[in-house]
Amino acid sequence: MATTNFMVAIELGSTRIMGVAGQKDLDGSLTILAYASEDASACIRKGVVFNIDKTAQAITSIINKLEATLDASIAKVYVGISGQSLHTVRNTVGKQLDGETRITTNIVNELIALDRSSLSDEYDILEVLPQEYKVGSGMQIDPVGVIANHIEGHFLNIVARPGVKQKIESCFELACTNIAGYFIAPIEMAKVVLNDAEYRSGCALVDFGAETTTVQVYKDHILRHLTVLPLGSSSLTKDICSLNIEEADAEELKIKYASAYTEPSEEGGHTMNYTYGSGESTITDQLLNEICEARMEEIIINVKHQINLSGYADKLLGGIIVTGGASVMNGLQTAFLKKTGFEKFKIATYVIPSVESVSPEPLEKNARMNTLLGLLHAAQENCREPEPIKGNLFDEDGESASASADKERLEKEQLLEQQKAEAARIAQEQEAARAAELARIAQEKADQEAAERRAEEERLEAERQAKREEEKRRKRESSLFGRLQKWGKKLADDIVNGDE
Repeated sequence: MATTNFMVAIELGSTRIMGVAGQKDLDGSLTILAYASEDASACIRKGVVFNIDKTAQAITSIINKLEATLDASIAKVYVGISGQSLHTVRNTVGKQLDGETRITTNIVNELIALDRSSLSDEYDILEVLPQEYKVGSGMQIDPVGVIANHIEGHFLNIVARPGVKQKIESCFELACTNIAGYFIAPIEMAKVVLNDAEYRSGCALVDFGAETTTVQVYKDHILRHLTVLPLGSSSLTKDICSLNIEEADAEELKIKYASAYTEPSEEGGHTMNYTYGSGESTITDQLLNEICEARMEEIIINVKHQINLSGYADKLLGGIIVTGGASVMNGLQTAFLKKTGFEKFKIATYVIPSVESVSPEPLEKNARMNTLLGLLHAAQENCREPEPIKGNLFDEDGESASASADKERLEKEQLLEQQKAEAARIAQEQEAARAAELARIAQEKADQEAAERRAEEERLEAERQAKREEEKRRKRESSLFGRLQKWGKKLADDIVNGDE
C-alpha cells in the first residue's frame, strides 16, 4: 500500500510498545494506515525504559512492520513520555516592573524562564503550564496588554526524573529512528477522551493501566494536577499469584471473573467455584473477590487522595472519568462511587474523534489504544521519508540512484551494528563496574564485620579480665579479713587469760 503523506506515533507502554501510522483530516478525524506492537515486559517497567537495547529492538521491529504495511519508508516518529516519575509541581514567581507598564509577551516569557530556573535539579522540567497571573489585585488567565507595576505568575510544571527523556533518545538513536517531537502522553490522551464540557466544568481523568494509574485533574480547560501512581491491574494479578497460582492462570482469572466491588452477600449465601489452568484447580468467587477488592480499594483511595491534593475535589462537576486497559473491570463504577464520594462517573472506552482504519489490524475499542491515538492526533508533520527524484538515474558523483540507496541502506545497517556493539561494550563495562563495586562493598562489609567481631572479643576479654581481677581482690580481702579475725580472737583470749 503506497501512501503519500502520513504521521507516525509510538507509545512506550508498560506491557506493550505500540506504533501507529495514519492521517488526520481538517475536522480532527483519523485514518489508521498501519499498526504494530511488541511485548514490553522485558524492557519497560511502570512506563519507564530500563533496558535500552531491547527497547531499541522492539522499536526497530515496529518500524519495519509499519513500513512493510505502508510500502514506504519512515523518516521520523512522534513519541509520548509517561511513566512512574511523571508528576506536576506548583510554583509561583513574581517580577517588579518599572512603574506602570503594559504587560507584553516578553515579560510573560521572562516569568516562565524564572519559573524554570527557580526549581531544583532533582527533576527535569518537561513542560510549563501557566495557571493564572496576578496583575495588580486581580487574577488573569492572559495578562498580555494589562497595565501594572508588578506581575506574579502561578505555574504548573510537568516534571520527571532526570534521565527519563535521555533513555528514550538513546533507544531511538540505537534504532536509527529520528524523533519528530515529544508529547506528554497523558495530556494528549485527555484531548481525545474529554469533551469540552468536561474540560470546562472540571473532572478527574484516571488512566487505569497495567503497572501504573495516572490521575489528572482539569478545571476551566486547564490541567491542575497530574501524577502517576505505581499501582495498576498487574498488582491484582500478583495478589492472585500469592495463592500459589501461575501468573498466566491468575491473569485469566482476573480478566474473566475479577470484580472491583461486590455487594456483601448474606451469611450462608451461594458460593461459586471458578476453574483455571487445566480445569482441575478451583478458587471460590468469595476469595477471588476479597483479594481483588482489597487491592482496588487501595488504588481508589490513592486516586481520591491525589484528587484532594489538587485542591479542586469539590469543584469537579464532571466527576470521575476512567479510561485505560483495566477500565473494563466489573464493578469499577460502583467501587469508585462508593469509595470516592463522587456522584458522577464515566468510563471512556474510546476516543471522541472519528477513527477509521484501512490497516489489517483491528482497532481495539477497549481504551487500550486511547493514548496511542491521542499521540497520533497531536502529530503535525509528515513522517514519510522523501523518495528519490524519478528520472535522475545518477547522483552528482555519477552513481546510480539505486546503488546510492543500497549504499545508504548498507551504511545504516553498519551504523546500527556498530551502535549495538558499542552498547554491548558499554553494558559489559557497566556490568564489570557493578561487579567490582559489589565486591568492594562486600569486602568492606566483611572487614567491618571482622573489626566488629574483634572489638566485641576484646570487650568480652576485658570484661573477663576485670572479673578475674575482681575475684582476686575479693579473695585477698577475704584472706586478710580471716587473718584479722584470727588475730583479734587470739588477742581477746590473751586479755581474758591475763597474758600480756
